[in-house]
Amino acid sequence: MKEQTNHLQSDSQSLDHNIKQLMGSQFPLPAQVEHAKEEAFASIRAKASAQSAEAHTRTCPPPAGKRASKGKKKVRNAWLRGLAVAGAAVFCCMYFTTTAVFAQVPIIGHVFDMLGAGLEFAGEYANLAEPVKYAQTEMESVTANGTTVTLSEAYCNETALYLSLIVHSKEQLPDTFLGQNGKPVIEHQSLIDFDFDEEGAIDWRDGGSLITDGKMVDDYTYVGVIRFDLGQYYAGHDIEIPENIHAKLSLSKIIGTKQTDTSPEMPQELLAQYEAAMKENGLGLTEEAYEQFSEEQKNTELQLRNDMWDAYYEMYPDCLAYPNSYRCWILEGPWDFEFDVARNDQNIVRQEFDDNENGLGILAVSRTPVEITVEKEENLDHFLVILDADGNLMETSSGSSYTVSVSGHDTSKIDVYVCDYIEYMDELKGYWWSKDYPEKAKEKTFKQLLDERALYHKEIVFEEP
Repeated sequence: MKEQTNHLQSDSQSLDHNIKQLMGSQFPLPAQVEHAKEEAFASIRAKASAQSAEAHTRTCPPPAGKRASKGKKKVRNAWLRGLAVAGAAVFCCMYFTTTAVFAQVPIIGHVFDMLGAGLEFAGEYANLAEPVKYAQTEMESVTANGTTVTLSEAYCNETALYLSLIVHSKEQLPDTFLGQNGKPVIEHQSLIDFDFDEEGAIDWRDGGSLITDGKMVDDYTYVGVIRFDLGQYYAGHDIEIPENIHAKLSLSKIIGTKQTDTSPEMPQELLAQYEAAMKENGLGLTEEAYEQFSEEQKNTELQLRNDMWDAYYEMYPDCLAYPNSYRCWILEGPWDFEFDVARNDQNIVRQEFDDNENGLGILAVSRTPVEITVEKEENLDHFLVILDADGNLMETSSGSSYTVSVSGHDTSKIDVYVCDYIEYMDELKGYWWSKDYPEKAKEKTFKQLLDERALYHKEIVFEEP
């Protein structure tokens, strides 16, 4: 059984020193980087054309049909209850300095402030979040396998639960891949158990994104926020989020995507078999040749490529597992927490509608200080689009097309559209994202395009609370 211990103040002296130094400067957002998404076969053909002896690129997407489905799974097994005693002295001397005011502010209880407007769901959390508490203790820190996780603050409304975390590893964390938003790609594997339902422990992925939203403090420390979509998970369950919630959170793993993928390269023998099979079918190996392929030839190439990857994964089955040590660094828990949080109804506006004929309309819209959620019967043939009062697209967040961040938008009024999924993906959304949209908007705005093409439209004006 993995031991969990309280992290003592004496163990955090060096951490205290490092953080004080680091926090004395500004926190610039790392430069954005583009994730390499080039198809593996393109690299193979390019190498073959150049008669390069180098092995295939390490970017190894699994072949078609190899991805695991994400069907909803409710975990009901008995879960670990070995809770560490809350250690109020854990990070009591951790501070960051705000250069603008030359004042020291403790990190604990201020993670939301520290991350600020850089959060996906940015907002005035200083007036919304509260320190995590249980049995009169204002924080809970648990150490497992050399890594201490502190549950710092919580913000909960009828739509979502937000929790801030501080993760400190005894060992230096490897360089972590940065997403297009400039943030380290770090996720968690967790179970959450609420006292107001009878479901037992719920897999976090069933009600929220596994990706955390945060930044590195130093080589050993990460601070971030995780979000559970209460509205989405309990939609249709006829369960009201109570005013006071008691919850148990069990984090089993914290997983970062490595800057460098160390997966084994494609063996030359498999490359040679692929190239030989391509030649037998009269197919060229260059990008130019591929552009001239018929649909039948493209299907043949796809099958040959999948055959090659099937053979690769037979040789290296660990590459199919997730997480794996080639692409990820992994911190092993478990870190078990138990806490209370009060529902905060401050500045929440909700409107319900009765125009959901044949599942096309919407049921309700809620606006909180950090997000807007539209309730609609789920239909895979539909795509929901939300524009702010200025006609700007509000990008969907956390994997749900029904929830958007209000940060940077005028939300005194919104327009909600229901579009045909294929038409929106293939035709409509490209209009907004085109480089010359400002010019095209002089003739027709994105809103005018949606007015013409959407299956359903609703204008919603919010009365201020």
